[in-house]
Amino acid sequence: MLYIVSLMDKSLKEALMKVMMSDFTPFPLDKSICTGWATNEPRGGRTILYTGCMYQVAPLSAIFDRFIPILSKNRLFYASLLNLAKKFHPDKAALDRSYKILRSISSLLKKNGINFGYMYEGEPYSGAFLLELGMLSDFERYATLVREKFKQQGVKRIITTDPHSHNALSRYSEFITFDIDVVNYMELLREVGIGKKGDFVIHDSCLYSRFLNKREVYRELLKKAGVSFKEDYMVTSKENSLCCGGPLSPIDERVSKRIGEYRANQLKKVSEKVIVQCPFCYVNLSPYVEAYDIAEVIDSE
Repeated sequence: MLYIVSLMDKSLKEALMKVMMSDFTPFPLDKSICTGWATNEPRGGRTILYTGCMYQVAPLSAIFDRFIPILSKNRLFYASLLNLAKKFHPDKAALDRSYKILRSISSLLKKNGINFGYMYEGEPYSGAFLLELGMLSDFERYATLVREKFKQQGVKRIITTDPHSHNALSRYSEFITFDIDVVNYMELLREVGIGKKGDFVIHDSCLYSRFLNKREVYRELLKKAGVSFKEDYMVTSKENSLCCGGPLSPIDERVSKRIGEYRANQLKKVSEKVIVQCPFCYVNLSPYVEAYDIAEVIDSE
């Protein structure tokens, strides 16, 4: 969905922006999908755990990628079709898995003495896709609204859980005055659980590895957990590792899947078990390889 926005006609783009500005979701969405993982988390607070609803909606991304072209051909029915989109739900098993990952992240932070709250239905989407598409004036306008939501809740520190949200929130200060601290949960973990057994290979998130300097952060966590992983200069190095193909899906799903399969086959030459750090990398690689999120690997209890 994210990249195809740039190819849409102006009126549809404005319709989707209007939804984002009012609902603070990346696309029309039932917000209970985002909040279902949290049952006992404190509400709000100066420090919040921020999901951006990324793990929760990643399984839905392919559905929305196919839905946008239908919208484009039915301009007279934007409003009703956008409301229809709110009825889309991820597969239950996929959603349960995303909830389990977020609960593991929450548990790990608490074991490390990190106190935080969660904004529940008030958590705003970061606007990541606007930034990644180069829609910078829209990103600035949206970031201003998000900042106000954080300010109203008295938020001083944001703990992110995925690379796209972390990248967007970390760059707010390039566009607006933004004095809220943004830190990734992996940077706060001094202790981890018992690592999952087996030999793994790492598929690096492009954002974490190439732009956010987090590459060694999660490698150190894996070592602390006693997780065995193999490196291969041609497959896993910063210079040679490839994208999962996910960002191309809205433009050409067939090519995106071919890239995902190619990347999975590369990784399988190193190990059959792959560790990812991004929910969208998981979606694109998991059809072809045994994939795990890092939170599933560093705390297997």
